[in-house]
Amino acid sequence: MQIFSHSLRQVVDNLGPAIRISGLLYLIQVIVTLALGYALASRNAGQIGGGFGLSLALVLIVALITGIWIAVTWHRYVLLGEVPDGPIPPFMADRMGSYFFKSLLIGLVLLALSLILGMIVGLLFGRLMATSGMFIAMLLMAAMVQVPMIYLGLRLTAALPGTALGVNPPLMAGWQATAGEWRPLLQLAVIMAGAMWAINLIGWFVFGGVGIVAQLWQIVAGWPVMMVGLSILTTLYGHYIEKRPLV
Repeated sequence: MQIFSHSLRQVVDNLGPAIRISGLLYLIQVIVTLALGYALASRNAGQIGGGFGLSLALVLIVALITGIWIAVTWHRYVLLGEVPDGPIPPFMADRMGSYFFKSLLIGLVLLALSLILGMIVGLLFGRLMATSGMFIAMLLMAAMVQVPMIYLGLRLTAALPGTALGVNPPLMAGWQATAGEWRPLLQLAVIMAGAMWAINLIGWFVFGGVGIVAQLWQIVAGWPVMMVGLSILTTLYGHYIEKRPLV
């Protein structure tokens, strides 16, 4: 809980810099995503062909580049006090490339594990989820898949912000630094999974799950989720790697 509250304050107490660092880049993400959604909505099913794949690839590339751009800049701001001069942070290709490569490796490991775990949960509880409705299905997936995957992700990515600083710690440095810290990290994973579950629950049951209103909800909720998530990684690095106290 202390790690989460520290990370939340990191965003709230630095709201101006957070908006300055991420605002325009996040807006670019939103515009590109909405443009794709509008283009698809204006076509019928027969008109969606190869162009859809190219458009989706463009959205993913833009989201990936801008997301890593924001992450590297935010880590450097919090840990080094480095404030960007203009509305768009400097494009640090070397740091962003290293950050992407390590994130990709960790992401592939987590993807493989999540697919395996998801299949096991589906086999064991598929009938229950199918007959109990969306609420129970989302709750079971959050508890049995998201929580353990977030826990593993936190341990594996705890040293990732060092890549943004140019330190380039070993890939497993975060795992080694957080050995024996299962209790606070598991609590943090439960909080994060609960928050995402609540956001998805609101999107599904309040805003209908699909449509423009639900999409706007995901956009509005997406920014604080992104910034708090990056702050959690920054806090983990500062506390477990740099041995900074949690205040």
